[in-house]
Amino acid sequence: MDMQTILDQATDNIGGDVKVEGLLRKTARLKPGATKAEDVLGFDYTVRHENSCYEYYAANPPLKGVTQAVPVPCPLGLEIINEYKVEYKTAIDIFHRGNWGSQFTSLALSKPLSPQTTEPYWYLMSNLGQNVVIGADSGEVVYPR
Repeated sequence: MDMQTILDQATDNIGGDVKVEGLLRKTARLKPGATKAEDVLGFDYTVRHENSCYEYYAANPPLKGVTQAVPVPCPLGLEIINEYKVEYKTAIDIFHRGNWGSQFTSLALSKPLSPQTTEPYWYLMSNLGQNVVIGADSGEVVYPR
């Protein structure tokens, strides 16, 4: 789902004359034993509007459905993501190029609020407990090296 679709969906979910500023976090809901992109059922989206944050879930096709956006505490230390180039399917392919395990138990996108951070990152946890961080613009494995 492209960034504009995410923001439009969030605006529709929150209602009123809301202008969503941007995406803070995108967290996957996975089938047990996830090994491929088709095992991602959908995503929980955390978006910012003024000084408030909202979260909603949107299913990935062929599943259908979107939950109503609900207010949540704004996560600390995250920058708004305006765009990114590497979709989750590509991040999963990159994950499988390493020797970190055959399955992933979590998948999330966010951008740490830090002067050294130049792009958002995909964070994956393998079934062996290895954290893998992939640049969401560059497609490079940032951790482990």
